[in-house]
Amino acid sequence: MEVPGPLLDAFIYYITVIAVCEGARHVADRLFDKKGNVHRFIIEFLGTLQVTTTIYENAVIDIHLGRQAFAFTLFSMGIVFALCNRTAFCSPLAPIEQFLFGRLRLSELIQTLVAQFSAGYFAFSFARTIWLRAYSTTDAHSNILGLMESCGFNHPYPIYYHLAFELIGTFIVRHVLTRATSESRDSRIRFVFPALFMAAVFTGTVTFVGDQALDPLVASTLFYGCRGLSFENFMFVYWIAPTIGWMASAYWDSSGEEDAKKKAAKEKKAEKKRAKKNE
Repeated sequence: MEVPGPLLDAFIYYITVIAVCEGARHVADRLFDKKGNVHRFIIEFLGTLQVTTTIYENAVIDIHLGRQAFAFTLFSMGIVFALCNRTAFCSPLAPIEQFLFGRLRLSELIQTLVAQFSAGYFAFSFARTIWLRAYSTTDAHSNILGLMESCGFNHPYPIYYHLAFELIGTFIVRHVLTRATSESRDSRIRFVFPALFMAAVFTGTVTFVGDQALDPLVASTLFYGCRGLSFENFMFVYWIAPTIGWMASAYWDSSGEEDAKKKAAKEKKAEKKRAKKNE
C-alpha cells in the first residue's frame, strides 16, 4: 500500500519537532538543576514550542487527509504532550490562575510567560525551517506556507459569536479537564481523556465554528497579524474573553471549595455538640 505523500511529510515533521524538543529536554536535565529557574524556563519553553509548532502541521492533515485524520492527529499529539510535558503549562491561562490564587509567585509567573511567548514567537520560524531545510519542500508544505504568510480569518458568524464561544468554551474546557484530571480519577482516565476531549473540541470547532483557539497563546501564534480583524477585536476575542472564561471557572470552583469547607466545619461542630450532650 502506497503511503500518501502529505501523510509521510507530516509524519517526518511531527517526528522532527518531537525529537528536537525531547532531545533538548534531556540535555537540559543533564546540564541544569531540575529545581532551578533555568531548567524550569527551558522546560516551559520547549513544551510550548512543541505544542505551538505541531499545530501548524495539523492544517496539512486536515486539508489533504480529511477531518477524521485531523481528529486522530489531535488525539495522538495530545498523548505525546502528556508523555513529554514534564509540568510545563504551555498556556498562559493556568499560570495566571495559579498566581491569582496565591500558588505562584510573581517572578515565577513572569518567567513562565516569557518562556511561553518566546516559544510562540519562534514557533513559525521553527516550522518554516523544517519545511524548507529539513527535507525537500513538497506541494503540501508550499501551500501551507503560502496560507500562513497571507492568512485571513475564517469567521462565518458575527464577531460577538466568536467572542462568546471563546469565553464559554474556555469555561467549559477548564471545568471538564479539572475534574477529569483530579487525583480521585483513575490514572488511565487522567492520561487519555484530556487528549480525547480536546481532539473532539477542536475538531468540532473547526467543522462548525471557524477560527477559534480557546487559548490566547495558540491564537497569537496562529492568527496574530491575519487579515480581517483589528488589533482591538483580536485582543477582545482571543485574549480577554478566554481569560475571563477560564478565571470564571476557577472562581466557581474556589467558591464551591469554600462552601464545602464551611459545611464540613459546621458538621464537625455539630458532632462535638452532640458528643457533649451524650456525655
